[in-house]
Amino acid sequence: MIKGIFYQTSAPSKFFIALFFVFFSFFFMYVVGIFVVQWGFGVNVIHNPELLQNYQNADIIKVLKFFQLIQSIGLFVLPPFIISFFYYHSIKEFLRFNRIKSFYYVLLSIVIVLSFIPFTNLLSYINNQLVLPDWLSSVENWMRTSEENANTLTRLFLQANTTTDFIYNIFLIALVPAIGEELLFRGVFQRIFTEWFKSYHWGIFISAILFSFIHFQFFGFVPRVFLGVVFGYLLEFSGTIFLPILAHFINNLTGVIIAYFISTESIISTHQSFTFIEFIYALLGGLVGSVCLWLISRKTNRIL
Repeated sequence: MIKGIFYQTSAPSKFFIALFFVFFSFFFMYVVGIFVVQWGFGVNVIHNPELLQNYQNADIIKVLKFFQLIQSIGLFVLPPFIISFFYYHSIKEFLRFNRIKSFYYVLLSIVIVLSFIPFTNLLSYINNQLVLPDWLSSVENWMRTSEENANTLTRLFLQANTTTDFIYNIFLIALVPAIGEELLFRGVFQRIFTEWFKSYHWGIFISAILFSFIHFQFFGFVPRVFLGVVFGYLLEFSGTIFLPILAHFINNLTGVIIAYFISTESIISTHQSFTFIEFIYALLGGLVGSVCLWLISRKTNRIL
């Protein structure tokens, strides 16, 4: 049978086979996206790819957001199901689509994510102070330019002038990444790395690093690793992928809501300064989030 054909394969081999499936799925959906844009949006990106650099054109932003959706599906959403089919006898069991046992876990997860927001802002500030040696100055300049370009695109994506735009942003920026990224990095890679290194702690940390690296935002690397670790432990403590998906969604949703009702700039700020009061809030948030995570581990009899 084809189903579960790689069940007995070694963990390192499973990792590289999984990468192949991810690449194949991404490439397939990317090609589909190009044809849809070509005939559906009337934008000839095949012969004129430079059109996608025109960020001042509202229609181009719509195209870029569509590409973002297609790429998210191809890169994150589809591969976990394909990989699970070939790796295990049950997709549901492999990805841990188990019922959340208590609403208590849901409440704690929401508190964890919201409490950690000021702490991740502190980590972002620390990360942003990164200065490479002089001989790597060109690399640092490239990293900062890439970061600024990513921030510009994020700012444009978050702009929502209507309720419809706001709902679409929730779907595109909050829901789809939360589902896809958790299924791939926690559902698939965390399982593979745990099997590889014989420790779920190592599985959590390595998949969190991979999770952060894939975003190619170097000055947000540390806070994203931290969140990946938090989501990883939520999965291990609860035994269900739905809890980290929920936490990831709440984290992304908070940004979309703040951008819509308050300010887009507050979401993409690089935190050039950090006041003493903000520092205290960050530490208190980190403490509250850690205690709540410990409460979940205690309730499920797992050791943090």
